[in-house]
Amino acid sequence: MFGRNGYAQTSVDEIADAARVTKGAVYHHFVGKEALFRAVHAEVEAEAQARAVRAGDPQRPPIDQIVAMVNAYLDAALDEEIRRITLIDGPAMLGLDLDVPADQQEAYAGLRSFIARSVESGELADLDPDLLTDLIGGLALMGGLLIARASDPDVTRAALGPALDAMLQGLSPRKR
Repeated sequence: MFGRNGYAQTSVDEIADAARVTKGAVYHHFVGKEALFRAVHAEVEAEAQARAVRAGDPQRPPIDQIVAMVNAYLDAALDEEIRRITLIDGPAMLGLDLDVPADQQEAYAGLRSFIARSVESGELADLDPDLLTDLIGGLALMGGLLIARASDPDVTRAALGPALDAMLQGLSPRKR
């Protein structure tokens, strides 16, 4: 319901009706509408991140995998439900600070480990893996926010592809 109607236009009564439970049952599991939204937000964002992780082809060079993962995240931002929950209502209701620190999130930890191994093996520029992970995550988030705020998300997504590719290719050690 949050993905279709948005946070403000979704009531706990509607959620309970859609789930075929009483309003009291909703409140038994969640303190209120915001707590329920936090849970939905976390689940939807985890799915968007999982799509990104699945896009990385281990047979490709690390930089190509990173480009593919960021592109997959931005493709996920075209999904109306993901866009509304994680990139429109999420930042508006919850802010951009994470409930769970980034380094404790599975997708972040996996990306950080991948980047560290790639730097160590000389396949990525010799830069701090923590910093690179934060910057790449921030780049994906900013791209998603640009898509979410665009009057035409598809046009914005198409324009982001070449720009992100050019920026991320700069992490290749041969380009430094």
